[in-house]
Amino acid sequence: MTVVPFDTKPEIAAMQAKVLDAMSGEQRVLLAFEMSHYTHELAKQGIRDEHPDWPEEKVAREFLRSLFPPGEAPQGL
Repeated sequence: MTVVPFDTKPEIAAMQAKVLDAMSGEQRVLLAFEMSHYTHELAKQGIRDEHPDWPEEKVAREFLRSLFPPGEAPQGL
C-alpha cells in the first residue's frame, strides 16, 4: 500500500514509488532509520531553541519525555 501525501504531485509520487520499489529490504530499513534519526534531531533542536541555556543532558531527557503521553513517562525522566 502506498500512501501519497496530499501535497505531492501524482508524477512525483509515482517516481518516489518506483525508487522505493527498486530498494532492497535492507535499504528500506536503513532509510527508515535515517528518517527517524533526522526527525529526532529536529525535535531536539526545537527543544534547544526553546531552552538555549539547558545542557545537552536535559535536552535529551526532555526529548525522551516527549515520546510518552502526558504523565506516562517512566520515573526518572
